[in-house]
Amino acid sequence: MTTDDLGALTEETRRALAEDPRLGQLDVSISLRGRRALLTGHVVTRDRQELVAAVVAEHLPGYEIDNATTTLENLPEPPLTAEEDLGASR
Repeated sequence: MTTDDLGALTEETRRALAEDPRLGQLDVSISLRGRRALLTGHVVTRDRQELVAAVVAEHLPGYEIDNATTTLENLPEPPLTAEEDLGASR
């Protein structure tokens, strides 16, 4: 498979993620190497994370899917702003 073929396949798969009515997912990157697809980026929930992998698997049959996406529900809480910190100490 040529570099152009891989680029077209990657773009088709990205489009599938964006257009799938269950997802509308745009914050996921796809890298193809050999017969492996690496997914990175952020999704909202664990269910959405699994669905992203399923949609990619539908569009890339025969590829091993390595889903390295993270869920927003598992991200650490952002640090308090100075204003929030002051309000807590009152």
